[in-house]
Amino acid sequence: MLPHRFAWGIRYTLLRAFIVFSWNFLLMKQRNLLFLLPIAFSVCSCNRYYYKPNGVNTPLFTGAGQAHLNLAGSPGWGTATTSYNDNGNNTKENTYFFDVQASVSPLNHLALIGNYSTYAYRTSSQDTAIGRVNASSHLLEGGIGGYYATKGRRKVQLVTDLFVGYGGGPIRSDVDMTGTRWFIQPGIGMHSPWVDVAYNLRVSTVSYSHFNANGRTMAYLLDNHLEDTLGNGIESKSYTFLEPSFTLRAGYKFAKVQLQMVLAQSANYIPWNYNGVRFTVGFYFSLEDALAFHKQPGKAAR
Repeated sequence: MLPHRFAWGIRYTLLRAFIVFSWNFLLMKQRNLLFLLPIAFSVCSCNRYYYKPNGVNTPLFTGAGQAHLNLAGSPGWGTATTSYNDNGNNTKENTYFFDVQASVSPLNHLALIGNYSTYAYRTSSQDTAIGRVNASSHLLEGGIGGYYATKGRRKVQLVTDLFVGYGGGPIRSDVDMTGTRWFIQPGIGMHSPWVDVAYNLRVSTVSYSHFNANGRTMAYLLDNHLEDTLGNGIESKSYTFLEPSFTLRAGYKFAKVQLQMVLAQSANYIPWNYNGVRFTVGFYFSLEDALAFHKQPGKAAR
């Protein structure tokens, strides 16, 4: 009994230290962080940005042979806004994003994850001079990691995990380029048949290549900090982001509704615009629980 309680105590201490460290870092870097939270439910498309965090894949595995799938996106499949341009014409804008996340544990304590994310912006009144154009981006990435689950009371299990991964994809906007990203993602959470709660701290290093200005003038690139006066462009260096995420899932066994908030804060100087908030609503499926439910006595005969 003592080792079991000791293990829970160690993980609780790590959880507190984990959250306090990342939260203090974010407050130190940006003291008005709390003002970012309402932005998760509204989109300001007046500023072009070149990075937005994708959803965090947090499977909370507890043993070998498990496989999970998550389908999530922006609430209402997009946020629409209406504004008026300089000519007084009505302009309708819409943004949406979507995540597909898969994960599998082929061996005990070993896990593989895969993510596909999209983001799109559409406007009814394009203006290439100021960069108001339709935009889209895609990200495909994979990762490998390990986990450890401790059994608790009433089928509640505490899970700690760590993943590393790599991915990339195209960005089509006022300028075109390809983005790539390395990430390391430690996490801790609680899994039960009814509710899952997880906290992750993903550290991402982002780089850009194959830059195409699409005919933009040097003045435009300078104004948007895509290039400096020395000729160094956005693709000339890498950028690091600290990305804490909070995940809540509720349902029963193999099917749960997932709510997730991901924040992003630059760890080094980034002159160009980025969007530091991603909020998604989705459906989370545990395939091993679905198979076990189907094989229950009496289910096959129905």
